[in-house]
Amino acid sequence: MKKIILASASPQRRKLMKILGLPFSVSPSRAKEITRLTRGCAHLVRINALRKAQEVADRLQEGIVIGSDTVVLSSKGRLILKPRDLQEAKKNLKELMAKPHWVYSGVAVIDAKTGRKEVGFEKTRVFMSKLTDGAIGRYHKQVSPLDKAGGFDIEGKGALFIPRIEGCYFNVVGLPLAKLAEMLKKFGVSILFFIFLILGIGPVQAASPQVCHLNNCVTVEVVFKQDDLERGLMYRTGLGQDKGMLFEFARDDIYKFWMKNMHFNLDILWITVDGRIVFIGQNIPACTSDPCPVYGPGRKARYVLEINSGYATSHHWKVGDKLDLKGI
Repeated sequence: MKKIILASASPQRRKLMKILGLPFSVSPSRAKEITRLTRGCAHLVRINALRKAQEVADRLQEGIVIGSDTVVLSSKGRLILKPRDLQEAKKNLKELMAKPHWVYSGVAVIDAKTGRKEVGFEKTRVFMSKLTDGAIGRYHKQVSPLDKAGGFDIEGKGALFIPRIEGCYFNVVGLPLAKLAEMLKKFGVSILFFIFLILGIGPVQAASPQVCHLNNCVTVEVVFKQDDLERGLMYRTGLGQDKGMLFEFARDDIYKFWMKNMHFNLDILWITVDGRIVFIGQNIPACTSDPCPVYGPGRKARYVLEINSGYATSHHWKVGDKLDLKGI
């Protein structure tokens, strides 16, 4: 099996890649996106996807690198990117709700060893119901629009005001899977998920997600939905040996945690999108009554890992170490 690398830090794209049943790793691209529309959306997303994949491929000796880029085009012909703030997000969403709009995703696949590349795109027409300003505000309180092209999510609560689409659903999420599967075949990569499905053997079972450093690995329960992020390990009585919970957030930010309604102490690690530990809270005590203290660094992170108290010290995990996030 050829090594597959996803050149994206997007949690949505990682989740979509798992549907294919292919083992893959993540190496976020550092390529700068083009945001000016000069030759149409199809050209723009293809170029950006290729730039992202190429930047990662240039750092590797081998492997199949996948890059993708998604933008939204309003009925007015205006390019809608990730909003800078909630005010812009509200304005954009009202424009998208006025009339059906288009979502474009570009996909690029590059063989890092040979330099061979394939580039394609998909487009999907999206129909939205009109919401009041108050309803939009309530939606944005539950779903952050700042990390999403167009500022909405079709796979979550946004589905409640998207009655119809024309085209690929996964394209709107951020990665057109049928297009990608077709492109990967040209590189000799078989999509085992579909083979197993056709034969009736059942779905491919992915390995449990792990966070590893050197020879030490913690098998983790990954949470990313808002309710699960807020609940965490509350009310549980303990963690198994070499077990943990990994909180995966949609964007880099300063995330603070407390131990309210906990029943055991924890080590808590704050981790960047590329796996670097930026802060470790050791032996943080459980808190069963208010006021509970709040813990966290003054640095941005993408993940927060909760593990058994003393694990970080006994396994020599320290600030600055780079962790391997396997299957995440």
